[in-house]
Amino acid sequence: MTAGTYVGRVGGLAVALGIGAAILAGAGVASADDGAASDTATSTSQTSEAAPAKDMPDDRTSEADTADGDETVEADTADGDETVEDESVAEADPDEAEPEEDAEGEVIDVELAEDPTPVVEGAVIDEAAEEEDEPEVVSTPISNVVHADFEADKDDEPATPAESALALTVLATAREKAGEATIDVVGAQAALSLVDDEYPIPTDVEVTELKPAFEWLQQIPVLGRFVVTPIVHLIHAIPFVSEILHPLIGFPIDHDAPPGTPRARTVRVKSFDGTEIYVNFMPAKGLQAGESAPTVLSGPGVGLPGSTTLGLDIDSFLPHDVVGIGMLRKAGYNVVTWDPRGEWHSGGRMQLQSPDFEGRDISHVISWLSTLGEVDSVDGDPKVGMVGVSYGGGIQLSAASVDHRIDAIVPTIAWNSLVDAIFPRQAVSSVWGTFLSALLVGVGARPNERVLPAVIEAVLTGEAAQSDIDLFNSLNFADQLANITAPTLLIQGTVDTLTTLAQADANAKALIAAGTTTKVVWFCGGHGACLSSFNDGEVVWRETMQWLDRHVKGDESIDPGPQFEWVDQHGDWYSSEVYPVAAGESVTATLADGGKTLPFVPFVGGSGPNPAILTRGVIRAVMGLPSGAPALNAVNLRVADATEPTHLRGAPELTLTYSGTGNAKHVYAQLVDDETGLVLGNQVTPIPVVLDGESHTVTFSMEQIAHTLKPGESVTLQVLTSSFSFLNFYSYGAITVEGMSVKLPTMATAQVVTVAA
Repeated sequence: MTAGTYVGRVGGLAVALGIGAAILAGAGVASADDGAASDTATSTSQTSEAAPAKDMPDDRTSEADTADGDETVEADTADGDETVEDESVAEADPDEAEPEEDAEGEVIDVELAEDPTPVVEGAVIDEAAEEEDEPEVVSTPISNVVHADFEADKDDEPATPAESALALTVLATAREKAGEATIDVVGAQAALSLVDDEYPIPTDVEVTELKPAFEWLQQIPVLGRFVVTPIVHLIHAIPFVSEILHPLIGFPIDHDAPPGTPRARTVRVKSFDGTEIYVNFMPAKGLQAGESAPTVLSGPGVGLPGSTTLGLDIDSFLPHDVVGIGMLRKAGYNVVTWDPRGEWHSGGRMQLQSPDFEGRDISHVISWLSTLGEVDSVDGDPKVGMVGVSYGGGIQLSAASVDHRIDAIVPTIAWNSLVDAIFPRQAVSSVWGTFLSALLVGVGARPNERVLPAVIEAVLTGEAAQSDIDLFNSLNFADQLANITAPTLLIQGTVDTLTTLAQADANAKALIAAGTTTKVVWFCGGHGACLSSFNDGEVVWRETMQWLDRHVKGDESIDPGPQFEWVDQHGDWYSSEVYPVAAGESVTATLADGGKTLPFVPFVGGSGPNPAILTRGVIRAVMGLPSGAPALNAVNLRVADATEPTHLRGAPELTLTYSGTGNAKHVYAQLVDDETGLVLGNQVTPIPVVLDGESHTVTFSMEQIAHTLKPGESVTLQVLTSSFSFLNFYSYGAITVEGMSVKLPTMATAQVVTVAA
């Protein structure tokens, strides 16, 4: 979205808030952080050569084709009166180029090195450019944008300002900053860590640095330093508000930073198909001129913009799930965030973190990072790690599968199969489908044209069409996990009802089979509400930072610990040196007296939501809506009390013998903790049935669990006909449960170690 559009929509509000805050603040002094130095805005333009796209189904289309041939750029100079044309550097002949002089009379060096070392000083000016070439305007004076949005005729003379020193200073600063436009040519590094010919590492990337419309307010003498910048600091400490206002106000400026100090900035990186990705770069805290640091890319959840909350230590939207920008910067990492394609300020259409689209977007961002002096690199290969939850977890698996320059990833509550998440066994996760669809519509996201209709139709009809299932499968990364070489820490939630433990289990097994260094951590959280009375966020943060320090910083003194760590419903942590853990003797139970008939009644007497989620705060309550609770309209099978400590871990197996009539296509199964009355992991599993009046026997696995039985404790299996998580108003009929049995998986005790959290 352009600066002009933003000014039109919320510019007036932002100005009003800024003036009001300035009046309240008065002459109060606040120390400026190291957010951004007051360097001039830069538009970086470079020829971007599109790589051949991977063969894709007909429903997968790119947004734009990158044009071939030369590209010219026209930009306003500092005084706004002159323009220059910049022919592509790739076409320039250093032997024939005439020396050019800059505004101070110094000669601009246009000699091109034979190696791919970035050229960062000066623009190459080709006076022989053909006049008929139509220039591309890449910058607009801020004065024009502001003028237009305040509905003034640009041909009119401006009104005479109040004759005060403050007013004249403000206007002079605005006029000076509005005309700034400098063109630099930045060359990307040579191709590194090529996965295969299908995913070439981009060597030429077009990057444009953005100039926020009201950033110049921070540069007003005295007022900017002591009033405006402290307000900008405050705004960047408020999640979501920061991201909304950031395109207008920019990052807070460090007025005391020496020249050359790394600064926070926002750019647009043009991807392989011409889609522009909106990217924020925030240097490590305390990074000085001439210093460099390793870099972490932190991906946002679906529907959220790239974070700009500089000092936030944890992700406030999903507490206890992922570290925040502040924690990473204080640990010595540059942080990069971005708006994924099809969301917020980035172009294109979102393709659900497909390697062919979003994965290649990240590859272009990394190529840009390889040109920055403040990014620590080894022989041109930047030290890069990735973190992020949910949608920000999936992008890590996609990106690492197409770009081996990524040194480590920490996918948190990511998926393996979106089909299994939204349409498990062709049931429809109606609550999650409704929530995610409403979220994407509410934030104005632009997904693949078929995604929203597919989900909404499934929610309304209770059925998922096979063509829609094929679409989601075609956008997935699961079949490319074997390409990942980056050490991977998979963090998954035991109460996650969207991307369940089975999703992380599938990812882990695929990575381990491919020989990738892999660790698995299960914590009480994720897309759901942890109803146990403990907090294990510190474990997640510690594990994340240790993984990054070991594999991105290269600190070999750090021991990443056992391959598998998990928490049970009591908050007790356990570990195993291997994953998966060897199985112990299964706990089994069989229904002695079958023959109970259950009617299909939507919601009434069914499972969930658990009312306990209301005590977990607004966000957690919403996330916990697709939760299970003991059902009344159910067939129950109680498992015998444990006689010794027993670790239930993995997928229980249900065998069901039934008959019935009606059009319903699923019943549901869940395990209830008899001690607390909580459904294990809030997990409700759909079980396909055929109600044709005949008797059938089927065996299905249930969702995975992480539960510990102490002596005297037990669980109860419930089979039911209605679940809030899979609410379906179109199913009717009745089913008779003639018999059922359950097999609960356990761990070999010898491989389990109790650990302190």
